[in-house]
Amino acid sequence: MRFLLIFSGLLSVVPFVIGFVVSLFIPQATWIDRLGMAALPAGCTFLAAILLFNRDSARTSSIMQGVRDDLLESQDTTDEQFLSARPCEDVPLLLELREAIAQFFDVPACKVARDVDLISDLHIDQLEPTFQFAVVRPSITSRQKEPQSFGFSTTNLHSIDELVTAIREVLDRGDEMIQSW
Repeated sequence: MRFLLIFSGLLSVVPFVIGFVVSLFIPQATWIDRLGMAALPAGCTFLAAILLFNRDSARTSSIMQGVRDDLLESQDTTDEQFLSARPCEDVPLLLELREAIAQFFDVPACKVARDVDLISDLHIDQLEPTFQFAVVRPSITSRQKEPQSFGFSTTNLHSIDELVTAIREVLDRGDEMIQSW
């Protein structure tokens, strides 16, 4: 909560300064009037930032809890069952992603099935930044030979297999860039 108040306060400084500068062009205004004209947009910005954060936080928590409940209600899948569903070229990455997804939603890994749809079941399109930071980024950075920036999007990825393929492409592009140096 302290972070939210500090961030909202810092964000409201910009409209305060703009409001104060604009009030300088009104010759009849007293200093109290100028401060009031500057404080009004700053206060609105402060309040809006707090309200928007609370709305987004509640929405994200609701989605996360719904997905978690759905995963906990699903049947357990052993690693053997998970791997035997379809062949995969990068089994360690596949298992690592399964574990990372399970940790992200705070469920046992056996609850994440191979046929889970990332968009309709896990709603990663609505959790995109957090999902990328908690699941995708660690999977990529742990496999990079040397740290480098990368671009990644989970748009139109529906299966864990497609996610593995997309991460593998990012890693292969990084390897090609290193070799070209």
